[in-house]
Amino acid sequence: MAAASISVLASAQAAKAQDEPAPSDEIVVTGFRESLADALANKRNSTLIIESITAEDIGKFPDQNIAESLQRLSGVQIDRDNGQGTQVRIRGLDQNVTLLNEDIFLTGLEVFKVGEGNFRRDSSLEGIPAELLGGVDVYKSPNASLVEGGLGGIINLKTRSALDLKEGFTLAGNARASKGSDISGWKPVGAVVAGYNHEDRFGVVASFSYDKQNIHTDVLGGENRGNWAFSNRDDTATVPQDYYQPEYRYATDRDQFRERWGASVGLTFKPIDSVEMNAKWFHSEIDIRTEEASVKYPVASESPGLDTSMPYQIDANGVLLSGTIIANSAEAISFTDVTETSADNFQADIKFDNGGPLAASFAFNYAMSDLFRDAANNDVRYTQYSVPTADPMSPTGYSHQPANPSAPANYRYTYNNEDGKLPSFTLVDVPDLYTNPAYGFFKSHWVFGDRADLTNWSARGDVTYTPSWDVDGDLKFSSGFRYANREVDFRSGRYLADYHGKGELDGIDYGQNWTAFGYFQDGAIGFKSCEIPGQGPSGCTNRFGDSPPLITPFQTFVSNPDRVETIQNFWGSGNAGSDSVQVQDRSQQKDPAAWIQSLYPDTPFAFFEEPLESFIVEEKTISGYVMADFEDAGGNVHLNGGVRFINTELTVDQGQALPNPTYWGTDSWNGVLRSYERVETTRSYTDILPSINVVWNISDEWKARASAARVVARQDLFQLGRGFQTDFTRNPMTNLFEFTNGSRGNPELDPFRASQFDVSLEYYFGSQGLFAVTGYWKDVISFITEETIPVFVNDQAGGREGPVRQPVNGEGGKILGFEVAGQYAFDWGGGFNVNYTYSDSSSPTANDFDTGLPIPGVSKHAANAQVYYDNHGVEARLSYAWRSKSFDSNFGFSDGSGSGGGNITRTLGIWNRSYGQLDGQIVYHLTENFDLTAEAVNILKEEQSAYLQFENLPFRYSTGARRVLIGGRFRF
Repeated sequence: MAAASISVLASAQAAKAQDEPAPSDEIVVTGFRESLADALANKRNSTLIIESITAEDIGKFPDQNIAESLQRLSGVQIDRDNGQGTQVRIRGLDQNVTLLNEDIFLTGLEVFKVGEGNFRRDSSLEGIPAELLGGVDVYKSPNASLVEGGLGGIINLKTRSALDLKEGFTLAGNARASKGSDISGWKPVGAVVAGYNHEDRFGVVASFSYDKQNIHTDVLGGENRGNWAFSNRDDTATVPQDYYQPEYRYATDRDQFRERWGASVGLTFKPIDSVEMNAKWFHSEIDIRTEEASVKYPVASESPGLDTSMPYQIDANGVLLSGTIIANSAEAISFTDVTETSADNFQADIKFDNGGPLAASFAFNYAMSDLFRDAANNDVRYTQYSVPTADPMSPTGYSHQPANPSAPANYRYTYNNEDGKLPSFTLVDVPDLYTNPAYGFFKSHWVFGDRADLTNWSARGDVTYTPSWDVDGDLKFSSGFRYANREVDFRSGRYLADYHGKGELDGIDYGQNWTAFGYFQDGAIGFKSCEIPGQGPSGCTNRFGDSPPLITPFQTFVSNPDRVETIQNFWGSGNAGSDSVQVQDRSQQKDPAAWIQSLYPDTPFAFFEEPLESFIVEEKTISGYVMADFEDAGGNVHLNGGVRFINTELTVDQGQALPNPTYWGTDSWNGVLRSYERVETTRSYTDILPSINVVWNISDEWKARASAARVVARQDLFQLGRGFQTDFTRNPMTNLFEFTNGSRGNPELDPFRASQFDVSLEYYFGSQGLFAVTGYWKDVISFITEETIPVFVNDQAGGREGPVRQPVNGEGGKILGFEVAGQYAFDWGGGFNVNYTYSDSSSPTANDFDTGLPIPGVSKHAANAQVYYDNHGVEARLSYAWRSKSFDSNFGFSDGSGSGGGNITRTLGIWNRSYGQLDGQIVYHLTENFDLTAEAVNILKEEQSAYLQFENLPFRYSTGARRVLIGGRFRF
């Protein structure tokens, strides 16, 4: 959501300033320039190394969420997905902690997964409306009083205080229309803030925001499906040179529809000057519907490989540059992912300070959030697909015949890797493969989902003592205590069909490990009971051969045209092989559970939890600190030192399979685990976090800082809690499902820990002038990394070794770098704000090609630049954020057996390419109370991409989405 242009706090401060005579040499600034001045003052007056933005600053940027509001700060970068800013990286690290008014904040997106590939994001800020906040501080160096949890830094979101408003009633807001590129429809965006301040004794402030938007992207994927190959290929006999083959390439057309609203209320009461009481509520809610249509191009599976009768090119690294590929299967997935999240954060505190030697505060926080997600999938087939359609009384029984006999049996397509960013696919034999209704068959249907409940509560008390013998009041001692409890209950599952009414048997009753349920609804799958001698229907022996059909319907594009959606301009680049594609209508899948039930009205469906992908994590922390602040009599040197103690009790509850497991379903791939045990892992550890911060005011203009601290960050929830997830692919030659790859969690993971050091020199000059240089060194002592190992897993073909990814405790790494920042506001209304960050990182992570790889996510170079004009009733600004390439992670795959008989696992590095984005805004002040606004996000529609080890080996790609907002704002 683009941030609202609300200037409540800054306007109130300006109004108060107008009540007092200003010195004749003071330059009075308002609006956006004032917000930059406020943020600069926060940085200048802090005893820590911080970056700040204020309410006006947030409001004036064309930002969709609070993550995007932070991207312009020095040393801060963000990740993006589907046109949204998501995770915040501080000096390249995303292991940060987000606070709300200095205590833990729940966003509702802590266990968010999105897309057909179930891509996880556990610390996304995309659901937080920027309008609801009064400011943000990003702490790069902590002190002992701050809540622990940030390896890169601490992000403290601050709600507005009613007593900072002008006396009496305040109202401000905006209303705009928003439109994403390459998708139809203007959507409403709006926000309002209202407050009342009664004589600086009692105040109330309330905010409300609403945002609806549509985003379209074209995506290249495939790493989440199946296995890759290099030397263990089907075409090794005809292609002498080894080359990298993904099992599939997916060309995906993705539309995403978001609806988000948020609200906050704050009450402040000061019965006497020495006592202040606050109560706050912060609510955020976001509904995300992702619709994907993915055309699947087989490369290493359902394909004999390269057609050597046609020219092909493979470079010296084994990268396929171009060639013609023979494919036996042409399919597309229609996928609709519906996620609803909500979060409520409640806070209350009381503060006492009468100017005497003692000051104290007590605060209580309670937060809860929940997530509901269902996802519907349908495969359509464009090449012939056999189902049991013959007469059972014929000599051949239920022999398989093509359900779409007019479709081709196979096809060919040419492939060109296009220098490794966005490869192209061109149909050779059947140009109308994806558009001829005579070919289309609705092949398979399945639905899965996630559920989550999160709670977090804490109580803390703090006291500050100023000794009476310190007459200047330049020495203070502080201490505090905090107890916190966090619990995450995450449940992942599948919708299973009950086959008892179809005549299927429970294998459990016959000594088998399966039951009469099924996840994957496919007309080619017959009765599992055929495998029990003498028990299957009509004496069948093979559910993929002579079995009668178990589940219907057998529907084609011709028989059921109402199920067909034609996507025009599919992959606008023209690289997908067809300008239009016919698929299952994704709009019919908006309610996934109802959709699949409607297809099979006589077969009951129910949600079954998958224990291997579900977990409960509970974290209890007891922490305390002691801290001292000293400032010399002349105010030239400020020293802050302290130590924080944290004891953590961590309990991880996860499901583990029993020996010889049984399933709710006919197979492990076609159901969920039935026989399992809950395994509880309990751990306790203590961290001691010393910190020291020194500020030296060299002169009125020059300031030097130094900081040293030990920091710690929590483990990733999914990495802690998940059990062993396995993926299987059907071998079309044997009709057996074989293990391809897997992933699992690790409850023994340690927190991220690091020691860090910072030095900074700052020069303040003129009107909002700043030049600052900051050097930093971070010694990451423990860092969680991923490894890929071969693991043997039983499957229908007797079992095989496959690559399994798992997180492990790494040895850490180092980051050494510096930041350079400058800003200035000219008297005539113009100004600029620029910064550059250099981060050189290394870690013990290695793969088949590299050692000492960078810490994941850390870009060596990052820069932000902003120029603006704010005068004579006109505001205009352009902002550009850029980061260089970064190491993402290692990717491993099984590549057959070596000469010694062992399984070969190849490991390559995934690298994210550099990315830059240009945003802009123009505002015209109609009157003192009304403005017209026009904003654009990602003006140049910059795309994102990643490559696998070699720059010309494409791995991921997504087009850039531009967003335009037009409207107005008001203030009274």
